[in-house]
Amino acid sequence: MIVAAASVLWAFALTTLLIFVALQRFTKKKSSPRPLELPPGPKPLPIIGNLLDLPTKNLGRSFQALTQKYGDFTYLNVFGQHMVVLGSYDAAVALLENRSAISSGRSPLVMGDLTGYTSWEFGLWGYTDEWRRHRKAFHQLFHQNVIPDYRPAQVLQTHRFLRQLLHEPDKFVAHIRHLFGATILRIAYGLEIADHNDKFIRIAEKGADIYIKISVPGRYLVETFPILRHLPAWFPGATFKREAAEWKPDVLALRNAAFDNVKREMAQGIARPSIAASLLENASEEKASEGKISQEDLYRNITGIAYLSASTSATFSSVQAFFLAMAMHPDKQRIAQAELDTVVGPNRLPAFSDRASLPYVNALIKETFRWHNVVPLGIPHETTADEEFNGWFIPKGTVLIPNQWAMARDEQAYPDPDAFLPERFLKDGQLDPCVRDPQKYAFGFGRRICPGRHFADASMFIIVSSVLHAFDIAPPLDERGRPVKLEAKATADLLLSYPEPFKCRITPRSPKAEALVRNPELDSVVDA
Repeated sequence: MIVAAASVLWAFALTTLLIFVALQRFTKKKSSPRPLELPPGPKPLPIIGNLLDLPTKNLGRSFQALTQKYGDFTYLNVFGQHMVVLGSYDAAVALLENRSAISSGRSPLVMGDLTGYTSWEFGLWGYTDEWRRHRKAFHQLFHQNVIPDYRPAQVLQTHRFLRQLLHEPDKFVAHIRHLFGATILRIAYGLEIADHNDKFIRIAEKGADIYIKISVPGRYLVETFPILRHLPAWFPGATFKREAAEWKPDVLALRNAAFDNVKREMAQGIARPSIAASLLENASEEKASEGKISQEDLYRNITGIAYLSASTSATFSSVQAFFLAMAMHPDKQRIAQAELDTVVGPNRLPAFSDRASLPYVNALIKETFRWHNVVPLGIPHETTADEEFNGWFIPKGTVLIPNQWAMARDEQAYPDPDAFLPERFLKDGQLDPCVRDPQKYAFGFGRRICPGRHFADASMFIIVSSVLHAFDIAPPLDERGRPVKLEAKATADLLLSYPEPFKCRITPRSPKAEALVRNPELDSVVDA
């Protein structure tokens, strides 16, 4: 009886607190003077605003329906939080790139703070001097002119991936995940990873799963009402506090475990060449000062970001989508393979030096990025100042949501957008620069564009071209030996979208191709 009464009392107190906070935020926003009207959008309800207008599934498609009704700049207000959904590529460019000086902020992620991610994952930081310092350091390691230094590792791990496909083709998704983890661990930390159950692979997978969970819009009420973070962990409804406490050691291990391993190996004189080793060798003795992170912590942070990015990688999802597309469209697969046969020949596997001579393969990669949009809503930005735009008033603190799914399904840019058509990017047998490249939006916009996009693009090329040259990908067979019809279904309620689980048959194209994959020389240093 006492317990029941206490529960009712706590529930009443929590409800009162939520209403008070909502009223306070709503009244504050309503009382802010504005010289112009807000962008058009659905009419808000008292207190909750447009909460009921927010989709809970099929986010890209649902937001597209809103912008088709209200325009490419659709305004929403949820408990006093301003939001603008950007429904087209031109709309995103106009605000996120042309107005990047005021649109490069990032809303605080409370669960990022509670789990420990915000302490080092600079992608979650606001537009500050420290963010710019980290971004610059990361860019220096992964800008376009540096990527060729990483090609040998990318090729080596891709060749090992081919061998894994040969031995256990049914586990291709696990092999893809291992491929990206092993590649970045070798490049960033000099680690040689052979086993799928390697402890550093497990650390990356745990950290990635946590990151994706805490980034799902609307998953945690504390993101709407940050004051809830002060609730004790035992309080009813404070499951998020218990989860964050449980996850924090895994989050910090993602930042520290591999980096500390490099430091130990350097002290013993056995460290392999890596980004972390190179950074530490050239590090100054600069210590942390007020408002400034130490140089070693900066290096821990940026290598940790690379480690995390490999496991939450858009390319990890894109490679799965590539396998699905090839199983569904054998005619496109055969065209790409014919091009590879002509350019590469039967006696070797593709190299980066072949890329300029493979326009159809490049078009197929672009179509994969477009056909399966990995980040349907893009990374949200936040305005850092009031802005007058297009005759509207955009308040400071407005969350800007680029609907990248809608951009990839723009019928004006891509006729018949649901079809998988690499040919849409070609004209007279060469890539057509007049067709919008999906990479212009697939990796984000403005000052928050993914700094690892050039590395991801290089990975995608060497993986796709190598798999196509060595293997045939086909749909599975039913009990009567007939091909099963596959559908292009994808998860649509998470930060990242993945193809829904599917099966396919992966077989060597010929005895010659199988011999290439089995060649033990593939485990040695290669000419990329």
